[in-house]
Amino acid sequence: MKLMSQRIVLLTVLHPLAVSFAFAKPITTNILSLNDRASSSPEQSYLPYSNPNAPKGGEFSTFEIGTFDSLNALINTGTPVNGTAYLSNSLLSASLNEPSVSYGLLAESITRDPQDPSWIIFQINPKAYFSNHQPVTADDVVFTFNTILSKGSTGLRLYYADIQKITTLDKYTVRFDFKEKKSQTSTAKSNVKLALSIGQMSIFSRQDWQNRPFDQVSLRAPLGNGPYLIDKIDSGHSITYKRNPDYWGRDLMINRGKYNFDRIKYVYYRDPEAAYQGFKLGQYTFKQEQSAQNWVKNYNFPAVNKGFIIKETIANKNPITMSGLVFNSRKEKFQDRRVRKALTQAFDFEWLNKALFNKTYTRLQSYFFNSELEAKGTPSAEEMKYLKPLLPSLAQPELAEILNPWLAPASAGDGFNRENLLKARQHLLDAGFHYKDGQLFDPKGKQYTIEILCSDASLQRTVLPYIRNLKRLGIHATIRLVDTPQYIERVRRFDYDMIVDTYPQTLSPSHEQIGYWGSSSADRQGSLNTGGIKNPAIDQILTELGNAQNRQAVINITRVLDRVLRAEYYMIPLYGLVGNRVVYWDQYRLPKSTPNYDLGLDYWWIDQVAEQNVKRYIGRQ
Repeated sequence: MKLMSQRIVLLTVLHPLAVSFAFAKPITTNILSLNDRASSSPEQSYLPYSNPNAPKGGEFSTFEIGTFDSLNALINTGTPVNGTAYLSNSLLSASLNEPSVSYGLLAESITRDPQDPSWIIFQINPKAYFSNHQPVTADDVVFTFNTILSKGSTGLRLYYADIQKITTLDKYTVRFDFKEKKSQTSTAKSNVKLALSIGQMSIFSRQDWQNRPFDQVSLRAPLGNGPYLIDKIDSGHSITYKRNPDYWGRDLMINRGKYNFDRIKYVYYRDPEAAYQGFKLGQYTFKQEQSAQNWVKNYNFPAVNKGFIIKETIANKNPITMSGLVFNSRKEKFQDRRVRKALTQAFDFEWLNKALFNKTYTRLQSYFFNSELEAKGTPSAEEMKYLKPLLPSLAQPELAEILNPWLAPASAGDGFNRENLLKARQHLLDAGFHYKDGQLFDPKGKQYTIEILCSDASLQRTVLPYIRNLKRLGIHATIRLVDTPQYIERVRRFDYDMIVDTYPQTLSPSHEQIGYWGSSSADRQGSLNTGGIKNPAIDQILTELGNAQNRQAVINITRVLDRVLRAEYYMIPLYGLVGNRVVYWDQYRLPKSTPNYDLGLDYWWIDQVAEQNVKRYIGRQ
């Protein structure tokens, strides 16, 4: 969902229309998938969650927390502004209704051999051009990926690390060859999903970047080929994009009824409370509400009561973003699993949900909660195929939790959490810790302390009750609240004990999981492996996931990954919402059929009469 702020995560989706992997010769299609076929076809006139008659016009506006100093979200430095994905297209466009399915965007067609996933060829639409009317060519694609692989962020370089060679075949044709990948359960020559995932990278102009450094922070507007241009930047405070009336892809089937707003604006605020007040005043008009207190108690002001603001929950089938208190396991204090488990048992979700959140949240029981990827119950026979090679490397305590149903520790919700704290105390004693004068000391005789780094003051409501429970265990725990730039820099350098972090998940997990949990990313500054996880068993699972040849294999391997991550207690699972809680000023309209896996904001539009009524009301406030 381009319009929503979130951690940058690349979705790995593609698709072959009604093409079985039984074919032994190369095929050319304009739809790719990990499944045998897609429900939509290129012959249809528009996508099922689109209104092809949606009017163009008006402004969509939403908010962000913090500030920004860069238009480049693909490097390790700077604080990027949101929305830059609107400036440039990718080779493929993901379906919002089916996992692992994409349609050709810049790529007019795709050629590949289902029996040999070690290569893929993209034929670029010769009608595609940048906003200066220069054509998008294979040379631009080669330049984009070579630049990402040499100067891009740590996560992106890891994500695309298995690209072996990129070759221009002619002006509009580019071939990717991939490194050979082997696993204990797969004989695939390479990673079929990598051949699909490269289609999600925005393509930029070689000519535009040839005389300026890619890896330096800048607010200079890049030359794009996408549906929007930059209209106005108020440095650090807001950015507005304007719809490009000369956008090359406006008449493509996948774009009918899409990109209906003349302008898209992101307004930045110092904290969530300021953002909430800004919404009340009409400084922006769409908000995805994350605060349970706001949702339950605070939307009772006049604009809501008079019907000028809509408040609703929109269902979806996406995995709920994993959110947790992350242990920096690079530090000796968190390297013992028993310690991590003890600290997890000290967290009292049931009391928090009752006392602070009006019982509106759900405890996250999985890294892929609310989806078919979530591991439930005991492992299936299909999961055991991938688990068996790992069993010799797993200790008995982990193995017991992997092979049996798993639930996060739960309390009685009375605010004491006595039973779990007693269990936590015993785990700490088993790990060689001891007490003196009520304070906890580690096996080396050093007093045990924890600092939780945070940049969002609102998170203190969640963290402070946890700190109180830690103190009952004799642990001296504190919160360190810093501003956003300092927080970003410290996280990049892994300079923290614990942080609250989020891991947005896709229904098609692939190489981004290496960035989250892989040993190869643990010590690379700026990586998304904020927990510093180095686990050979997890690395093997990630290799299997990369080699997955079909959708069912992806599901089974991801469930195994889920089981191992949970059993290792690398973070304390927090809570989430089933569905999207949104509030917006009553000027937006939605298609009758909303997509399964996204809010689909790019398919909304403005009712211009309602927009004028909203403006008049806001002006009278």
